[in-house]
Order: sequence, then structure tokens, then C-alpha cells
Amino acid sequence: MLVSLLSVLLSQCSDDPVAPDPPENIAIESGDQQYSYKGTLLPQPLVVRVTTAKNDVPEEAYVTFNVIAGGGTLSRTRARVNKQGLASAEYTLGSEVGTNIVNAALEEDASKSVQFEETSANFFCPEQEDTFRVSYGTLPPPSEELFLATHKTAAYSSPGSSGVVRIDALWTFTINRFAELPAVSFFDSRIYDAALSAKGELYVARLALESEIVKIDLGGDVTHFALLQEILPEPDPAVEIATNPSGLLVGCDVMGPFLVGCREQITRLDGATFPTGGVNNDALAVDQRRHSEDPLGEDIYFIYKPQSALLRLPMDSLTNVGGESEFVASLTAEQAKYARGMVCSEDGTIFILVDSDDTKQLLSVSPSPPSTVEVLVDFLVERGPYQEPGTMRDLAIRGYHVYLLDTYNNDILLYQTEQRSLSRRFRDKPETVRADLSTQNASGERVGLVVITPPAGD
Repeated sequence: MLVSLLSVLLSQCSDDPVAPDPPENIAIESGDQQYSYKGTLLPQPLVVRVTTAKNDVPEEAYVTFNVIAGGGTLSRTRARVNKQGLASAEYTLGSEVGTNIVNAALEEDASKSVQFEETSANFFCPEQEDTFRVSYGTLPPPSEELFLATHKTAAYSSPGSSGVVRIDALWTFTINRFAELPAVSFFDSRIYDAALSAKGELYVARLALESEIVKIDLGGDVTHFALLQEILPEPDPAVEIATNPSGLLVGCDVMGPFLVGCREQITRLDGATFPTGGVNNDALAVDQRRHSEDPLGEDIYFIYKPQSALLRLPMDSLTNVGGESEFVASLTAEQAKYARGMVCSEDGTIFILVDSDDTKQLLSVSPSPPSTVEVLVDFLVERGPYQEPGTMRDLAIRGYHVYLLDTYNNDILLYQTEQRSLSRRFRDKPETVRADLSTQNASGERVGLVVITPPAGD
């Protein structure tokens, strides 16, 4: 009888359910430290991982999400943990500039929580498309590759088209058609400049029916991005564009620098707006060094012609406010008026390409005061193996390599800053890139030069 009773008791004990381990830990999985335009949905959801004390996924657990600073809205305030231990919510930033904070806590124990800190900014808007990348097929990727924008080219058959060609600068020295920008109605397509965004996406400023910035994807497809005509005064609507490391692009027209943010969002900077025609709209550079110290700060360089002055504009991408323009260096009147391109090196040195009938130079300007202007190459005096002084139309920089575009001689020259030497890097093929210029004085048809270094593994 006793044995039978013990057997029953043991049987009942074995049928009792084992209590599951409760949720104990919560940690941020992804979605923290995002930076986007105020009032917009963040591109990544806020995701947390929940585990038990044994680091297992709890059988059942809930997470509560609450905005504790900055405003904005959540797609939900309570989420059940899935089989992978994850819970998430989407978050739309508040309408004001600043830091937005979202708290995520275990519903079972609100003292166990984490906080997401997101930045709501005035103009930045991350593009949702994949980063611009170049496919090389079976060929090894070049160490550096050039994208050449031209508003007159035989590479495209449509009348009035402009385009972008891709040049392997160090391996096969080949030119490949990349993207065509066709004419609009009866208006020819004329390119002003080309630039890569900080994400590596290709943008082109051009004039057709309207002045605009277009975006070009990996396949060479062209889409409208932002209208420029409303801010571009006549009679010279040309625009120079450059990378903005905290946002999308910086532009410069005859009134001064401006910011290009989300689609159709152009912002004029109060600290750098001048009377029409005062600013050289062919020269613009962004110094990214301050970006490493201040993730939301850049220095924009441009030229004010009435004073023959190189100016610097400190700019804060979060507040979308530029400081007052600062004097950097004096140029000659010819240098200021006929600067055809400007870039900054990694150490902040500014390189300026100048081209007129009387002045054809590559200049360098030291960024730290007292800034000095040095003529690195005078193409009217020293051409090395080149007999013609050329027409110097644009430049691009990558590391110690400064590429110079000579449209008269169909050359791309290379100035190596360490060796302080000039050499021929590439001579393009007229039948591929250049139109018949016999009646056009052979100048200025190629107007934009971009150099990229493919990521490792491409």
C-alpha cells in the first residue's frame, strides 16, 4: 500500500509544469545612433534583443517603447519578443532639430531598459537606394577610376544629349559609355558638374528645360533629384557641386554656396549669400577634416571675385546654419575670375585649377593661417612633354593624386603631390568621348571629373 501511494505521488510530481525562465536582459540590437531629416521615418527600425539569465530566448516576453525626448511617433509602444529574442518598433523623428531618445524596457521589469539616441536634423536625408558600385566583370578592379561628364560627346547618338563616361585610369585605360542625359523637348542637355555623395552615389548638375540635379544609378539610369532653377539667377546659371560628408551635396552658384538635402530640398546659407555674379560658380571645395572632430561640421571653400578672395564658410549640418564667411587667401584677379575647379586634400590643402588666355595654372593654398598661395604648375611655361598649353577645365583628387582635365589636348594629366610631378595619365579617344570640335574652338566640352577608389573585394 505504501509503495503504491509513493508511486502516485511521484507520478503527480512529474506532471507538474516547469516554470519557464523569465526575461532578464535587454540590449540594443540595431537602429541606434541614426541621423536623418526632422519629422521623417528612420530608415532602420529600433530593435532590441531579450534574453534570460541563462542567455536563452524567453518563452514569452514583451518590450515597451516610449519616446522620452524630442517628440516623434512610434509604430507601436508594445512588442512581443519573437523566437529569435528580438522585438522592434519603427520610429518617426520629432519635428524639431536635436536629439531624440526612445526608451525600450522589459514589460515584466521596467527597471531593465535601454535607450536609443537618434538625431533629428534640418536637411539630411539618406537615400534609400543601394550604394553606387561599379561592376568589373572578370577584370581586376582599377586602383582608381574616373567618371567624366561631358555636354558634347560622340558617345551618344541622340541629338542634344550629354553624358557620363567611365574611364579605367590605371589598368586598361579604356573608356566605356556609362549614362546618357538626353535633351528635353527642344532644349539640349548641358552638364555643369558631377560629384559623388558620401555614400558613393553619382549626381550631375545640368541644364536642359530646367536647371536640375539628377541622380545616376548603377545601371546608368537617370532620375530627376532636385530643381535648381528657382535659386539660379541668370545670365549664368551654372552650378558646381561637391560631396557633403554629413549630408548629400554642397552646391555653389554665382550667389554663393548652398546645401542639397532631400529630393527637391535646396537650402541657401545666410552666411554666404552675395550679390548676383559675385561668386565664381566654377570653384567649390569641402574640407572634410573637421568632420572627424565634429560629425556634423564641414568647411566650405569658395571664391568671391570682387575681392579676389578665397573664402571659407564653417557649416553645421545639424542646424543647417553656416557661420560668417572667413577670409583665407588673396588671389590675383585672373585666378579668382577664371578658377575652373577646386578640391581639398586629406590634410586640408586646397588645389585650384585656373584657365584663361593669359593664366593657366595649378595652385595650392595652405589651410592654416597665414595661408600662402603657390603656383605648382604654370602650363604656359612648363608643359614637360606637352607642346600645347591646353584648356584646363576641371580637376579631381584621391589621396596624393590630383587629376587634371585638359580638353584641348584630350588629356587627363596627373599631378602627384608627394613628388610634385606632372605626367600624362590618360589620353582619351576623340571618336569615343569627344565630339567634332573643329568649329567650336576646341574648349570646354568636358566639364566634370570624378575619381573613385573601388572598395576592397569589388
